Amino acid sequence: MNFRIYTFGCKTNQYDSEFLRRKFLQLMREADSDEKPDVIVVNTCSVTHIAERKARTLIRHLLNTYPEAKIIVTGCYAERSPDELKRLGDIRVIGNMDKDKILDLFSINSSTLSPDAGRGRKVRAFVKIQDGCDDFCSYCIVPYVRGPIRSRNFEEIIKEIEQLVEFGYPEILLTGIHIGKFESDGKKLPDLVRTIYNNFPEIRRIRLSSLEPQEVNRDIINLFKDVSNLCPHIHLVAQSGSNKVLRDMKRKYTREEFLSIIDDFRSVMKNIEFTTDIIVGFPTEEEEDFRDTISLIEEVGFVKVHIFPFSPRPGTEAFDLTPLDKKIVKEREELLKAVSLETAFNKLNKLVGNYVEILVERYSDGMAAGLTPNYVRVYLNTIEPLKPGEIIKVKVNGVEKAKDSVVLRGVY
Repeated sequence: MNFRIYTFGCKTNQYDSEFLRRKFLQLMREADSDEKPDVIVVNTCSVTHIAERKARTLIRHLLNTYPEAKIIVTGCYAERSPDELKRLGDIRVIGNMDKDKILDLFSINSSTLSPDAGRGRKVRAFVKIQDGCDDFCSYCIVPYVRGPIRSRNFEEIIKEIEQLVEFGYPEILLTGIHIGKFESDGKKLPDLVRTIYNNFPEIRRIRLSSLEPQEVNRDIINLFKDVSNLCPHIHLVAQSGSNKVLRDMKRKYTREEFLSIIDDFRSVMKNIEFTTDIIVGFPTEEEEDFRDTISLIEEVGFVKVHIFPFSPRPGTEAFDLTPLDKKIVKEREELLKAVSLETAFNKLNKLVGNYVEILVERYSDGMAAGLTPNYVRVYLNTIEPLKPGEIIKVKVNGVEKAKDSVVLRGVY
């Protein structure tokens, strides 16, 4: 028996899929790309209507292509609207709150972690430390589909990391919906990071996923001064540069507070870089508000901006607001993309001629790709064969604008 997993959405979803994959390896093997899978899991996202549409398209394709496969649909879309998904065809729908039932279908032990026998590359392991959200921002479906804030047991996390170290992963990424709210037995995120740092010298990189501005405190900031293998990168979620729009979104910080947090991080680590999420076209966003967002991007100098056109989510407070004209939203989206790419290009262009460290993610026929500690992607030419998981120094000889990001070119 074999299986295949498809994943949409955030790093927390990616962790959930990787967790399932490791469990499935106790019983079956991962299907090769050219063979028919017996079991298919589709882990869905519901943050935007576009993510849901992509999931439906994939599910229809899978039903037509693999009519004999057992198809299981899970994730946030499965939690939000199971009946809508069931109408697509003969599939099993299991929401976020019942994901353990997927393992029960195959009598798989949920308490042990299988070695990574099904995949040769050992590059970056995701470790979910927390799930759920209690913030209820006016536009966001996440609290409804992921449930309330809850943290994993501290010792359980450490045990998982011990196993990942044995498997040979050089980078550990701590993820969750609100990792800044992690708390287990009185221990918080800084305690967890320091414990990993002090007990696992084999780990070359510790990386944090996204942080909410209101969760950042001095203890978290000081981690970047004290923990030498903590990657100098933060995905700090902005959503808008306008105080009015932030208030309407029910975000819990102001533009000024956001910028102050950026300054605080840079005061302890000058080479730290930031990425962010921006919602463009929120119903109350006027031209001045949009200009405030542009100026925020330029002032911070993000190396990557994830831009999402506002997507009304049923059940949220903002769902009933009158939407902006689609043409206006599209124009703002394109302008925001151009500004963010130009800003990142100007910042990263300063690296040309310098050396950067990358964690090799893939290599083939003299071409390799990897990430710097600052979360910048590098593509390089090399006459030496490289292995995924290696950490090397690369000379930057170019910078390019890709479709939605700026990347570096290098030689080794």
